[in-house]
Amino acid sequence: MSKRQRKTTQIVIDKRIKEGRGKGHFTDYKPWLTIHDVPSQGVVTRILGWKTGRLHHYFSEHFELAHHYQMEWALNCADIREQFPLLPLEKTLFIADKLGIKHPVDPKTKHPIVMTTDMLLSVQKEDDIRFVAHTIKPKSKLNKRVLEKFEIEKRFFKDSGIDWALITEAQINYELVKNVEWLHSAKGLDGNQISKQLITELEPMLYKAIQKEEMPLAKTTLQFDESEGLDQGTCMFVVRHLIANRFWGVDMNKRIVPTLQPLKVYKNKVDGGIGYGIIR
Repeated sequence: MSKRQRKTTQIVIDKRIKEGRGKGHFTDYKPWLTIHDVPSQGVVTRILGWKTGRLHHYFSEHFELAHHYQMEWALNCADIREQFPLLPLEKTLFIADKLGIKHPVDPKTKHPIVMTTDMLLSVQKEDDIRFVAHTIKPKSKLNKRVLEKFEIEKRFFKDSGIDWALITEAQINYELVKNVEWLHSAKGLDGNQISKQLITELEPMLYKAIQKEEMPLAKTTLQFDESEGLDQGTCMFVVRHLIANRFWGVDMNKRIVPTLQPLKVYKNKVDGGIGYGIIR
């Protein structure tokens, strides 16, 4: 398989626009850059989104993925569009010139690049949907040049009537992030032999068992697997599934350590059955 074109030229930009990069919502959205379009510089991540049902592409596992987990859990965040392009290119060129800032260029071709913001979020506020742009960067990397480029982003979105915010480690709740990471693969049932019917049957008994036990969650669920003749790990998956779908509530701001601690859970009221409705 031939490598993707990683140099920026007008031909490459036009090709990506023609492909619909930066267009669409939810499953139809195509990020401007994917992990195949940039040179490998450390850890890159693709993760199947809860809200979008598509693979998200992140180039910085520690910060971008952490914030992705936060936004997955946020009830008022409806859509996450990563690597969102600031188009048309002429607009960011104009803003940079007006600010007296050098526009980013490809170091090899010297052609101006299409700038991207890390996430463009669709946020629900009462009956309205508004867009919010988030740029994610650790404080240690906020040098003068980086801040100049962020100023171009900020002005671009301001001119478009979109709020822009810089997200650093100060805005990342790592307890929540680690909990969502633990839950993430258990939200859906596709490709899993555990059925919705089995979850419905197990839920009340499992809830009662967890409520009365003071031993670590992992030990409680393992004992329940054994007593019910289930494959090892079944009940732990069910617990994660029920929390991920908000049928069961927990304190997400407190790190869940199933091998060391019991888990305090409570039942949420939902419409439409286990985990598939809206929290009242």
